[in-house]
Amino acid sequence: MNLELNFVLPHWLYWSVLLFLPPIMMLMVWRSRRRGARPTQSAEIFAHGEEALAGTPSNPVLRAVEGLSTFTGTFVGYWSLVAVVVYTYEVIARYAFNSPTNWAHESMFLMFGMQYLIAGAYCLRVDGHVRVDVLYSRFGPAVTAALDILTSVIFYLFLLVLTLTAWTFFAQSLSQEQFFFATGWSNEVSFTEWRIQYYPVKGAMVLGGVLLLLQGTVRLVKDIQAFRVAIRRHTGARWPLWGMVGAAVILGLVILLEMVNVIVFGDSPEHLLFTLEGSLEDIGIGTLTLVMTGALLVVLLAGLPLAFVTGGLGVLFIYLVGNHYMLNIIPSRIFPLMTDYQLSAIPLFIFMAAMLEKAGLIEDLFDVVYHWIGALRGGLAVATILASTLLAAMVGVIGAAVVTMGIIALPAMLKRGYDPKIALGAIMAGGTLGILIPPSILAIIYAVVAGQSVGELYLGALLPGLLLSGLYMGYVALRAGFNPKLGPAMPREERVDLPQRLRMLRNMLAPISLVVLVLGAIFTGMATPVEAAGIGTFGALVVAALHGRLTWVNVHDACMMTLKATAMVLWIIFGATVFVGFYILQGGQQFVQELIVGTGLGPYGILILIMLVLVLLGMFLDWVGILLLAVPIFVPLIAGLAFEGVFGLPGVPPEKVALWFGVLYLVNMQMSFLSPPFGYALFYLRGVAPPHISMGTTYKSSLPFLGLQTLGLILCILFPGIILWLPGLAYG
Repeated sequence: MNLELNFVLPHWLYWSVLLFLPPIMMLMVWRSRRRGARPTQSAEIFAHGEEALAGTPSNPVLRAVEGLSTFTGTFVGYWSLVAVVVYTYEVIARYAFNSPTNWAHESMFLMFGMQYLIAGAYCLRVDGHVRVDVLYSRFGPAVTAALDILTSVIFYLFLLVLTLTAWTFFAQSLSQEQFFFATGWSNEVSFTEWRIQYYPVKGAMVLGGVLLLLQGTVRLVKDIQAFRVAIRRHTGARWPLWGMVGAAVILGLVILLEMVNVIVFGDSPEHLLFTLEGSLEDIGIGTLTLVMTGALLVVLLAGLPLAFVTGGLGVLFIYLVGNHYMLNIIPSRIFPLMTDYQLSAIPLFIFMAAMLEKAGLIEDLFDVVYHWIGALRGGLAVATILASTLLAAMVGVIGAAVVTMGIIALPAMLKRGYDPKIALGAIMAGGTLGILIPPSILAIIYAVVAGQSVGELYLGALLPGLLLSGLYMGYVALRAGFNPKLGPAMPREERVDLPQRLRMLRNMLAPISLVVLVLGAIFTGMATPVEAAGIGTFGALVVAALHGRLTWVNVHDACMMTLKATAMVLWIIFGATVFVGFYILQGGQQFVQELIVGTGLGPYGILILIMLVLVLLGMFLDWVGILLLAVPIFVPLIAGLAFEGVFGLPGVPPEKVALWFGVLYLVNMQMSFLSPPFGYALFYLRGVAPPHISMGTTYKSSLPFLGLQTLGLILCILFPGIILWLPGLAYG
């Protein structure tokens, strides 16, 4: 009997679902709130931030713009639910009915591509775009407002050029001419048998740019208002502050003039007054490297979000070194990311994490582990690391476990007399294991940038992640074993008998089964990481329902958490692909590679040098920025070297070097989160620690675990089988 399914999603139904599902969801959430429903309290790292930001404008036009950003973000945020249904259908159709489809994958990565672009304004509205606040947060209100006004020039430069070039990109998919109302309608469609229209997807790039420009204008008005208030109270010299504001005005006028030159006189050698186009045409690659690096550091330290720093500087250098025609490569660089299948796993895994958190499983997980091993010396800290390891396999969201365990486990350890440095270090080290242990979001992005298999990278990172987890737990157990005052055992009155501990395990059957299902589907090759993420998200909804937490409000919150985190990551990728792509196009990749090879170091010496560079970058930049700036340059260099082993130990097969380096990179990034002075985990935990825990104590607590991470990295270099054994078993 033939049980094959032959359903193909009609185009009209696809667009109808995307248009009409969000209003229905909005209505259900509104009704649920009217009846008094409240969301489950979330850890800070998951907060979706719909609250009004400081300085909400009283002007009705500006309030309308903020409302538009919130509405459009909420609208596309609900699209994540569509992916859960479609990917669940795809897996069932493939394995139950032998009916695999192409339209399921194509419909979803195109949907997510549109979501990424449109959600940028919402992310800016809720202050979700990350910035390097090494110096920025230490300035007074007048200085920060002046810096925000000055750096807004870079923001506008990127978004104006993106919107204008994306308009041409969009219009050409509608028509062979430059405008959608011209003759010669082409109706560009995909190259698959589904043949879906491309112009709505490309149009999302224009819409996303317009929405960001509008929301950015609201933020600029707020910055101007804040500056006017702060400058009156400023007690220091005022002329540098007015100088920054004046520089912003001058730079803004220069940009307007250059736009007039391009639009009005672009095809003529005569210009209105002067032009900066091509003024750095003859600059050498060495000088260009210094100038681009210096500009990047200066604007980053000035506090502009990373996505707009790299995008804006990329536009600037394209125009100064090349010409305005080269700016049209910007949408061409971004569109492949909008249509990248593997990136679809990011919002799905984040959504899965958010739903599991809403189901209250994180607290249950810690409670179960604590009662099983808390009777040991240092047992609470060991339980924290073990719970973080399991949590990493559930969420894959970097930083989520640090904040969550900081809220749950830190008070419990301090209350029971644990040494603060042991308690803090255990939380930070265990909480960052999500970088390595699947389903790591960082591993997905690395695989996309480096052209690696996500499944192989997941398998390769699993044993190093478990190795580090074991090192952390062993260190804590040894320290507490020799000195019980550092980590006292659980008081006898809190201990429970074996039958009660076994009953507690029932609460963990559903989430553990879900993790086994998701990772098992990936590791056995039964499903791609994206399909597994879709199944996992469906399972998370089921788990939330079993725990009585599947409410309209909780689903809404999970969608918005997902949207904020995904938009932040993807907009950084969009900006960096412009900046790094231009640098590589100018020969930057070859220049850096020749510079490193010119040191005369052997393959392992070059590897160590790269690891040190990554550690240094990790002290200042976030993980997405490091990945996008460094990986495209370092991976081709490493892949061309021969690692034949040291001290008589086995080497790395040439075809496995890229995979081996990828996992080493992930281990290195875990180190960056704990590296003083600006490791992100240090500040995640400091934000939820009691006031009497100083930043100095937090720094000191990270050092032993940094040493263990260094040991883990060395072991993975000396014994590459730690990384390559599992992928070899699965893939040969």
